[in-house]
Amino acid sequence: MSQKILITGTSSGFGDLMVRTLLSAGHTVVATMRATAGKNKESAEALAALGATVVEMDVTSDDSVTAGVRQAIEKVGSLDAVVNNAGVGVAGRQESFEIQDFQRLFDVNLFGVQRVIRAVLPHFREKRAGTIVNISSILGRMVLPYFGPYNASKYALEALTENYRIELS
Repeated sequence: MSQKILITGTSSGFGDLMVRTLLSAGHTVVATMRATAGKNKESAEALAALGATVVEMDVTSDDSVTAGVRQAIEKVGSLDAVVNNAGVGVAGRQESFEIQDFQRLFDVNLFGVQRVIRAVLPHFREKRAGTIVNISSILGRMVLPYFGPYNASKYALEALTENYRIELS
């Protein structure tokens, strides 16, 4: 059965691959990314040429996420699933990272997920259905040296996800 799926962070990597894979399986995909007319223009055009509906969304902005989810629903009629894939990583000695570095990382890897979930939940509740997939990492279950801020953001994402699983069930 064909699904309507919104995916964040689709300009490259796993996000791009997910869009391509889901489109080839016959799903309707809303591919979101920042700067669709700027640095990600080529990626946006390539995914649109494959049949994706491209929507500009910056997961670090409440307004951008709200507008992006609304625009996605308007363009494809409804959503069945959301994949929170947008993420950033860092490497280095944990002590060398300043609080602002942690804040930037958490703003994408954790708070961005929360923004998207909050924006899409009213739609899912109205439909009485919907699937949320949060892309995490093995580093959300174990740590590797020199990935401290990333490890912390993914551990937090694991907790956020588990709590939503319980509350939304």
